[in-house]
Amino acid sequence: MSTQEFAGYSITRNLAGGGLTRLYVALDAQQTRVVIRHLTADSVRIRKLRKSFFHSAEVMEKLHHPNIVRFIRLGYQDKVPYMVLEYVESRTLRDLILYRDPLLTNNVLSLIRQMANGLAYVHAQKYLHLDFKPENILVRNDGQVVIIDFDLAIRSKRWTKKIKQMPGTPSYIAPETLTKHIVDERSDIYSFGVTCYEMLTYHKPFEGDKLDQVRLAQVDPRIPPTRLKQYNPQVPAALEALVLKCLAKKPEDRYPDMALVIRDLEALI
Repeated sequence: MSTQEFAGYSITRNLAGGGLTRLYVALDAQQTRVVIRHLTADSVRIRKLRKSFFHSAEVMEKLHHPNIVRFIRLGYQDKVPYMVLEYVESRTLRDLILYRDPLLTNNVLSLIRQMANGLAYVHAQKYLHLDFKPENILVRNDGQVVIIDFDLAIRSKRWTKKIKQMPGTPSYIAPETLTKHIVDERSDIYSFGVTCYEMLTYHKPFEGDKLDQVRLAQVDPRIPPTRLKQYNPQVPAALEALVLKCLAKKPEDRYPDMALVIRDLEALI
């Protein structure tokens, strides 16, 4: 496998990939930049990882929305499965939060609304993302949000679904998922709430010196999240109330679907 060519694409540079996949920026035959993602040699041998890879491609192929990364194709190169995605000139929301970037601070409500629209579309297509967090949100220089990474996405049901393995990153996982391994649209809404909280305060709703204490606070119904205004007095009361409703410990106290989140976001001036 040439380091300069892959499946007919010309590799221009590497991107940071996970331990299971490799990511490259490449040029297609029309000299358009794309992203190629493929499993590592070790990952290809594991059936479960191959299945997850193909599943994420299947999900993305069905999603067509301006706030969701565009899927281009799936293929094989020397028995290695790969997918081609649109290239998004961007930074992650995590980077914008870390550096308190003006692109975030000057456009935070617009970014939150776009995130909500993208996640609402995912739910409307009967999927749960289950890994919604700043690392999986790209923000272009023009302020457009693009949601990525559907490796953990599953079909949604009209009822809560019990899952075998814990999805995503613990800080963004809803309490009922951490304790009972159940998920539905409200699980994503909780993750959306944590992400919004970070965008507005540069903190997580539950923080502490010891990880065990943080996890306990996250699931204990008697311990509310720190009020946003404690970190950022400029957060409007209505926006703080919206985020805290997304973060309700009991799923029945959260927004039941993203359409209502969008309704309340649109009511904000």
